[in-house]
Amino acid sequence: MNCSELVSGCLVDIREELKPHVHGGKFFTSEDVGNLVCRLNTAISLAEEIEEEKRMLERRERLSGGRQHGLALVGANVVAFPAHTPAGGGRA
Repeated sequence: MNCSELVSGCLVDIREELKPHVHGGKFFTSEDVGNLVCRLNTAISLAEEIEEEKRMLERRERLSGGRQHGLALVGANVVAFPAHTPAGGGRA
């Protein structure tokens, strides 16, 4: 059984596979446990990727001080860049 790209989907798949084992309905073989550990590792890796991306976005937001960065489309073929005036007030 494959885990989806979403952590929640992966965990739902694992839960559904575990349900028949509740209250002694089915028993685990060592192969079942090995597969379960592998799938849990996949879910953990997916969650860690999401957490790292969230940390990077939060850090970027902190460093920018809430300013938006990026390009502003002005016309059909014109892209404006944010102006950076030197401290002396003259042109760079």
